[in-house]
Amino acid sequence: MGTIGTTLLHKIRSRVEQLFDDRNVGINISNGIALAIATNLVNPYYAKFAERLGANDYQIAYLNSLPAFVSLFALIPGAIFIDVFGNKLKTTTWFMLAHKIFFLLIAFLPLIDGVSKPWLFIILIALMNLPGAIYTMGYQSSIGDIFSPSERGLAMSLRNKYADLFRLGITLLSGVMLSLPKSDDQIILLYQIFFFVSFIFGIWEVTSFAKFTTKAPLEGRDTGDALKKTWSAIKVSLRFTLTDKTFKLFMVASLIFHFGWQMGWPLFNIYTISKLGANEMWLSAISIASGLASILTATHWAKFADKRGNPLAAFIATFGMSITPILYVLSESLTMLVLFNLLIGFSITGTTLVLFNLLLEATPTKNRTTIIAFYNTLIAVSATIAPVIGVWIMEQTSLDMSLIITGGLRFLGCLAFFFMSRVIVAKAHES
Repeated sequence: MGTIGTTLLHKIRSRVEQLFDDRNVGINISNGIALAIATNLVNPYYAKFAERLGANDYQIAYLNSLPAFVSLFALIPGAIFIDVFGNKLKTTTWFMLAHKIFFLLIAFLPLIDGVSKPWLFIILIALMNLPGAIYTMGYQSSIGDIFSPSERGLAMSLRNKYADLFRLGITLLSGVMLSLPKSDDQIILLYQIFFFVSFIFGIWEVTSFAKFTTKAPLEGRDTGDALKKTWSAIKVSLRFTLTDKTFKLFMVASLIFHFGWQMGWPLFNIYTISKLGANEMWLSAISIASGLASILTATHWAKFADKRGNPLAAFIATFGMSITPILYVLSESLTMLVLFNLLIGFSITGTTLVLFNLLLEATPTKNRTTIIAFYNTLIAVSATIAPVIGVWIMEQTSLDMSLIITGGLRFLGCLAFFFMSRVIVAKAHES
């Protein structure tokens, strides 16, 4: 970046933090902007970058499934590590830094000879998810200590508002820039620069997070006593997961839907890149269309769920997700796909919000974090298998048929959620 770039970055970061009276609110917004730039400069193009490195269809599937597999080793142990050992902020900061270093490693990946570059990229992205999953949990847990319940809603809504604006802006800018080079070698070089710049903004994210202050004690508890309590919470949570009828119904419905959701991940990339021939500019346009719909409809979904109830909201949102694969099949051009992604972004936003609401309603307050960790582990198991199954079905049938099957499985999950969510809500009202 050089001295000028470093100075400019410091001025921008300081200005963002000075715009808000509450120091922690300003830091949280600054942290969110840094995260948005660092991730969205490269994340929308992972599959295309892998393809330019020579990846095949199965390798694109593993680009989705291997990170989910790695997260299996992070969810529950990571939650315990963050809660029990050392200063929560400091521990999270180190895991955050470890995550950002992978951007720097990937920047040098095209220079390495004598190895399969697609596989090396996939492995690095997968390993990156280990510190990434842990620091995400650490951030969420720390925010609970930094902001009181009355402050949290405003702090997070401001963070999301400004982060979303920068996310769309950087996605548009990166898409335009990646469309300018005239050869694959030039595009690969630009990717290397992007990954390096992502590392720089990742450092901004790390340093801003380290500046948080809190009145709550973030130091770890007595390790021996904490481990006993943690082990007891794990046993109680596991017993609840296996015996509570309502929660089991929710898990079954969620696994059916998520399996169909995750099967589509590589298929969408293959359809967009291989069949319709999308370059980085089109991938940027698709991502922006989905993101814009998300920004415009997020608050409306929350109001609709409050007014009409989560069961109906869950059915509408997941039904929209069910027809997403069909919309891909019907897309005869990239322009049509961009327009369809307005509806897709609308559905994803509602699904994410409503399923989280249902998860909270299906879990008790006591040991909720551990129970959710078990739930997320099961979803990660599904995410490890589903993308590969999706590509296998594609090879046994066709790309269009595999998308139709994916949509059918999602619709089964949609129906399951509708009926199960009514049971969940009824039980919540009884209690």
